[in-house]
Amino acid sequence: MGVAVKLLKANSENVTTVDWLNYEGVIAVSLNTKSILDSLAQEPFTKVPVIWVITDDALGRRLGKYKAENSTELITDWIRSFKRADVVVFPDYALPMIYTTMDTGNFFVISGSPREVWTAEEYKLTHSRDSLRAQFEVHPDDSVIAVVGGPFLYNWRWREHALVIRAFTRTVSMLGNASQKGGRRIQLFIIGHGNHSSSYGAALQVMADHLKLKNGTVRYVGAGEDVIGVVWMSDAVVYGSFRDEQAFPPILGLAMSLGRPVIAPNRRAFREQISDGESGVLFPVGDEMKLSEAMIRVLGDNTLAVAIALTGQWKARNMHASNVSLGYGELLESILEFPAEAALPRRLDEAEKSLKGGWRWEMLFPANTSFQVSFQSRMGKRVRENDDVGSGVIDTLEVHWKLINSESRNFAEEIGSHASSVDLEIPSHSDLDEAKAIQEDLVAEKIEREELEWRKEVVQTSLEYITKMIRKTEVRKDELKERSDAEIQRNAQPLTIYEPYHGKGAWPFLHEENTLFRGLSLSTLDRRPGDDDVDAEVRLPGLLNETYYRNLLCEYGAFFSIANRIDLIHRNPWIGFQPWRASSKDVALTPAAEVALVKAISTGRDGDAVYFWARTDGHAGTWHRDSSVEHPEDFWGYCDSVNSGRCREAYSRCWRHMYGLPTTWTDLPPMPADGGTWSAMHSWAMPTPSFVEFMLFARMFVDALDAQYYEEHLDLGRCPFVKFPREGQHCYCGLLDGLVNVWAYHSARRLIYVDPKTGTMEEQHALDSRHGKMWVKFLSRDTLKGMDEDLAQAADDSDLPRERWLWPLTGEVFWEGIFERERLERWRLKMERNQKQKEKQALIRSRMKQQAIGKVVKHPRAGEIKLPVGASQQVD
Repeated sequence: MGVAVKLLKANSENVTTVDWLNYEGVIAVSLNTKSILDSLAQEPFTKVPVIWVITDDALGRRLGKYKAENSTELITDWIRSFKRADVVVFPDYALPMIYTTMDTGNFFVISGSPREVWTAEEYKLTHSRDSLRAQFEVHPDDSVIAVVGGPFLYNWRWREHALVIRAFTRTVSMLGNASQKGGRRIQLFIIGHGNHSSSYGAALQVMADHLKLKNGTVRYVGAGEDVIGVVWMSDAVVYGSFRDEQAFPPILGLAMSLGRPVIAPNRRAFREQISDGESGVLFPVGDEMKLSEAMIRVLGDNTLAVAIALTGQWKARNMHASNVSLGYGELLESILEFPAEAALPRRLDEAEKSLKGGWRWEMLFPANTSFQVSFQSRMGKRVRENDDVGSGVIDTLEVHWKLINSESRNFAEEIGSHASSVDLEIPSHSDLDEAKAIQEDLVAEKIEREELEWRKEVVQTSLEYITKMIRKTEVRKDELKERSDAEIQRNAQPLTIYEPYHGKGAWPFLHEENTLFRGLSLSTLDRRPGDDDVDAEVRLPGLLNETYYRNLLCEYGAFFSIANRIDLIHRNPWIGFQPWRASSKDVALTPAAEVALVKAISTGRDGDAVYFWARTDGHAGTWHRDSSVEHPEDFWGYCDSVNSGRCREAYSRCWRHMYGLPTTWTDLPPMPADGGTWSAMHSWAMPTPSFVEFMLFARMFVDALDAQYYEEHLDLGRCPFVKFPREGQHCYCGLLDGLVNVWAYHSARRLIYVDPKTGTMEEQHALDSRHGKMWVKFLSRDTLKGMDEDLAQAADDSDLPRERWLWPLTGEVFWEGIFERERLERWRLKMERNQKQKEKQALIRSRMKQQAIGKVVKHPRAGEIKLPVGASQQVD
């Protein structure tokens, strides 16, 4: 067919390193692909259409047990996977009823499958009819009729079995010892339903005894036994359910694939696939006589039985081919969207003619050999390990959740035992009084300390010195931790390349131990564990907290978050970006290219340049070289091709809005087709000051773009730049991809392409060739800085140009007036502090001093007492 097939492998954690955005849709087959569904349930893959085909009931049979065991976590885990699929396709109408617990409104039935043919041939490789008959104690010459039916139990099921047993009784009486098997007995094996108890088999035996059938003639086989073996060892298969089926039962398709003649009621679903007397035998519904005649007809005529079996086997190999193919074709047409350059298949009405031949078995087996020989040679000695296709992942998940629940129970028991062993003492009144006294002492001590505080000598220090010391001791909360080795090494490098990503699905594509790269998450919830990745949502919450703009701007949301107060996060002289998709597109820098890029930057040989390593001309960029659409020669042609032909119009409208140009202005910045290429996929590096300047231009351009197309996109739900509705949430992404080229070309930056494999470099669009072509007046630093200040002043004055203004949300708002206002505010606070200090000092000086209570009298020593004049001294 010429279709490339690629095998995808999951690692030990069931994580696939696949960029699902490269595909228009995903078709997952069997329950074993659950890990793929879980990967597709993570951002950024949640919008990729998924069709999940489930062909067996391995999980459905266990749902009842999960409910009985109260395994809610396990059931919820499966429901999440079922919910992720856009459509869950079943080949049989019975399966959706079995999986009712998992139904999230996305179940769909496309009746039919070649699985029965494959199952039958694979089973015959490892089993023989003789060994099966010996296992069930059936003589090789006995005639066996197997009775099958629908997968569900209903009230009147026993009546249908009773009718079959009566017809079988008449068959035994009519054939007697005239069987083609040489006089051996005829046995009836009734295959029961999964919910049938063992007592049902006893009830069937009572019916047989009542009809005078010998013991062991009617036997009951539970649904959990080897049903395929019973069907294959039989001589005829009767469909004993007489209800009107919605589609041909798979169990009959299996019987026909095993080469067994089938007998079925004359219902619409059976008439469509069975030709009476050719590929099977039909009988009127509920007609016991006709059913008996059909049994006699098959068992009594060996030649007819063989002919019917062979015809039925050939019919089964190509059954449902047309209906299934057309059904899947219609389903794919309804949910998949293809780009204009895709080579679409034929229309369904044209393909229908080629599908009438049946399944394309010749693609698997040679046409000149028999089907059985080809199948056996292809399969070799492969042994069928398990009948349940999805049992591997089911068992794994059961063990996983049982282990988690066991650990949780052990932890709860440990906590409970620890709590019970702790003696919870109730405090007495004396304990409370003692605690109250301690508290009062602490309060008294605090009051005394505060009273003495003002008595201390105040050290006069300048305000500038205090401010300087405070700034030295102020440390941001996120810097309290010890710096990691990666951060220390990164600060010593000339370049840091940030890898923007959104969602856990992008984690496998990011660098882990290379300090040249640093992750940049657009969402806090989807940030990788650890502290090295930058959280863009935290750095720019006003913009990226809103899911609409986070999806709308893609990598530019990450650019704006880094540019916002860039000195706090980025301290390298150069800055670069490489989105996670660069790895999936095979355009990520190899170690050799990394060394070459760092060397060129360190030497400064190219000056103020923009290095890029993903290009638009098909060598390593977004354009496919094998595309049926011719690649445009110039930049604007390429931009139109990836933006639905609206690129020129959008740039022209934004240019007029940004620079206040007249409505008649239609010119675009010239981007000549001189044989060079352009940057794509936001994979580039430039000096950090140049990046800040580019962000000045990008913020204004994005604001102008949003002003022109916001209402059309959000209110009308229509994005003019995308081809498919599901791409509408990333409306501006393709248009912004080429913005760096316009800025770099017209701001006189050198554009240098770096081969991502080898690291060789080649300058594109040399500066000498740009003379007279660059619009420097529009993109000079002074012009952009002046426009930025004007917008900042308008935002500061609340002079909004429109009700919804995006520009203030994209980064820092600053102009000279804000600086002057902040300076005046600092001066006012300083004056207030000085005034308070003066008032405090005046209060201290004016406070009344305490007077002495009394005068201290000094007593003279003996012999030093002076008597007043005229007094006499008395001596003892």
